[in-house]
Amino acid sequence: MAVAPKRSRRQCQASTSSSAGQESDFSPLSSSPLSSSPLSSSPSSSSPTPPSKAVKKAKCTSAASWSKFSQIFDPPSTTPPRTAPLPARTHVSSYHRPLLLLASHESGISSLLSWFSRVCSKREMPWRSAFIDPSNFSSAEELREALETRAYQVWISEIMLQQTRVETVKSFWLSWMSKWPTIHSLASARAEEVVSAWRGLGYYSRATRIHTAAKKVVSDPDMNGLLPSHPADLEKNIPGVGPYTAGAISSIVFGQPVPILDGNVARVLSRQLGLYANPKSKVTTDLLWTAAHVLVKKAFQLRGGKGQTAGEWNQALMELGSTICTPQKPGCADCPIRASCRAYAEAEASVKSEKHEVALMDLEDLCSICKPLPFQEEACEEEEEKQRMTVKKMGQASLSFASSACYSAAASKAKAKPDEDTQRLQGTIEKHIRKFPMKLEKKRIRQEECLVCIIHRPGQQEEYLLEQRPATGLLASMWQFPCLTLSTTHAATTDEKKDVFPCTPLPNLIDTFIDSLLDAKTKGKREKKKVASITHTLSHLNLTMHVHKISLAPHADKIEINGNAEKKESKKRKQNQTDKDVRDTSKKNHFGSKLGDKASRKWASAEQVEAETMGTGMRNCWLALQTKQSSGLSKRAKSTAKKSKR
Repeated sequence: MAVAPKRSRRQCQASTSSSAGQESDFSPLSSSPLSSSPLSSSPSSSSPTPPSKAVKKAKCTSAASWSKFSQIFDPPSTTPPRTAPLPARTHVSSYHRPLLLLASHESGISSLLSWFSRVCSKREMPWRSAFIDPSNFSSAEELREALETRAYQVWISEIMLQQTRVETVKSFWLSWMSKWPTIHSLASARAEEVVSAWRGLGYYSRATRIHTAAKKVVSDPDMNGLLPSHPADLEKNIPGVGPYTAGAISSIVFGQPVPILDGNVARVLSRQLGLYANPKSKVTTDLLWTAAHVLVKKAFQLRGGKGQTAGEWNQALMELGSTICTPQKPGCADCPIRASCRAYAEAEASVKSEKHEVALMDLEDLCSICKPLPFQEEACEEEEEKQRMTVKKMGQASLSFASSACYSAAASKAKAKPDEDTQRLQGTIEKHIRKFPMKLEKKRIRQEECLVCIIHRPGQQEEYLLEQRPATGLLASMWQFPCLTLSTTHAATTDEKKDVFPCTPLPNLIDTFIDSLLDAKTKGKREKKKVASITHTLSHLNLTMHVHKISLAPHADKIEINGNAEKKESKKRKQNQTDKDVRDTSKKNHFGSKLGDKASRKWASAEQVEAETMGTGMRNCWLALQTKQSSGLSKRAKSTAKKSKR
């Protein structure tokens, strides 16, 4: 497209679409929800509802966001801009107005909802249930009780689905509901029970926040066990609930036409809007929330304000992103809203070599949000693959020459079999669609090595030393064997490792570390054995745990733990440089930070260790010790058997 000098909006020559016609002027900036209470909604159907994954949270749309995107969502003309031609992809801001808002594409909303009603039961998710229609209840008490239970079920499922696969969550959700079927029963549970029931789901702070929130909802005289129906109230009053979870509860349970935005929905909307922008930037996030907002209101309006519509629409977008509009293999042939997809239209027009009239655009109207596509590197992938076996890799000059035609290369090649040709065309289209949303370069994950000391105290009942992590941060309130960071790298572009104790031999370091944990008067001969080195990957950390078993002296059954009996802070004994180094490693961002005297510690039997709430990595350390001890017992048994035969 040619770009004209700065001109007034009236002088701009807008391009026309092939299906031009009078479009409805749906103005989301001036319209308002038709209903906000399930008690006033009209009778509804009983469609089952699929899950939603809280992958990403963002700030909800505000009046400022509406104003900022008025040029996109409330344009003076109801005729949509033409499909942006590749590779330049020059377009105006209003290009990102969802085509589903136009009368010519309204049928896409019905198509998506109809598709969802057909597929919503396929994945058999137990938290799905029919929308609660107030007209089906004879009393306000019965309705309140039903809403209370349904809101609780949706809330738990949404929190569990954050960063966790659907198949994993199914059994956990059923087990959870069998233990605590209501929010009242959860509120009365012990904190240790709640964290223990969460074992295996990861991100254990979610369990703590759920329990805290349940107690608050039950004890609050206004809520009295019922979660708020409005997103703003949910975010304000319920710990751990952000915009996404609030929108899910409000729309699915209470039928309010409010948006949600998780990773799946963001991907669907990015492709629908043809938005190629930094997904982490505030302007991108606000634009997607605004688009989600106007679309759920449009669907709600088209269905006459039926209470179940908002929840079904939101879940349909999530289901579409999870099963069809996936990151790497978009199933465009099965997509019910393909006709309104900007990304698909761009790729299809390119492979068909469609020509468009040049439209002049005002410089001030050009989109300032989108970034240039990574055209040359990715679009020529197919050409390079075909020539790799017959010729050497093309040089930079060849790449530059080929870049202007590589999107249409599949269509201009010598004709092959019809099926192969169709697959080639479809593959070229999917390559373009996979670019949306824009992908950022992944940060290098921080590497850390830590010492894990399984301290064994002999006696009539053998015990092991455990310590509890802080109430906030990584693995909050979980129990572990004492840990100490040995080396770490920064989460940057370098793999350079920093040793925390460069001059201290490991045996000496172990002794010093244990001395800092136990009563100084209990020093004696200790047996140290290397158990294993275990690698455990967290979302932001690759952790290598060097596990050592330290058996204390035989008379150690009366050993006390420093700081757990009487904290004698006034008595500060002198320590050598290694002692000082051990204390100085207490950085919060290190997994193996020394927790200090404030940490809770206790001696626990093997059975108690098995039952304790530990992270997966620490439980693997314990399993490695059990395996090694079992192997040692087996070897000794075989040796004894051989001697007896002699």
